[in-house]
Amino acid sequence: MRYGGVLDLSTVDFPKRLCAVVFFVGCPFRCPYCQNHRLFSGGIEVKPEIIAREVVENYLIEGVCFTGGEPLMQNLNELVELIGILKDHSLDVKIDTNGYYPDKLERVLDLIDYVAMDFKSIPDRYHEVTGRKDSAERVLKSLKILANSNVDYEIRTTVVPTLTDEHDLLRIAEILSSYGVRRYVLQQFRNEDTFDPKFREINPYPKDFYYRVGKRLKEFIPNVIVRFEGEESI
Repeated sequence: MRYGGVLDLSTVDFPKRLCAVVFFVGCPFRCPYCQNHRLFSGGIEVKPEIIAREVVENYLIEGVCFTGGEPLMQNLNELVELIGILKDHSLDVKIDTNGYYPDKLERVLDLIDYVAMDFKSIPDRYHEVTGRKDSAERVLKSLKILANSNVDYEIRTTVVPTLTDEHDLLRIAEILSSYGVRRYVLQQFRNEDTFDPKFREINPYPKDFYYRVGKRLKEFIPNVIVRFEGEESI
């Protein structure tokens, strides 16, 4: 597994749980606003048991969040093995994913406790954001798999001026609603250390934009969350 490190304790990365955060290396997307672009490559190759050893002795945590990079880019058998070790130690597991690997997502869903999946743009513009022509098709397949599962999940959009406006968010909410999504998170764009340096010159939308648009999105989705430094329900 291509391993990028661990955050020993987080109060914000796994709903209702104290967790450790495991960072994996590698991502199929090249979103220009990404702040984790140093995890596109590098890291070290390690076995699942080595990663597990980093977290299972942490008596403070109740779960582990896999993030990256893209966790589902890892070898599937090794990912399943790591999840199994963590579950054997009574730890819940959450996966952050961009949705590009629907078949792998389907394979691990029955093994984990929570999924946070990105929905980055309206389908017609998905390739512009991700750099992948087939990204919208694969993310929509992942969305369908999630919606038909029994796992708890949220869908989230990082709201980036020049890439996402109010009309786009309403269209996204309409699409998500058609799949039965009930928890939608709007994440504030941060312009520090973005993959494309040009995005460091773009200012985030003001907070009142999120509250105003979030209220409109509740016409489609019952639970709309805005995420700045913390998390607030609309």
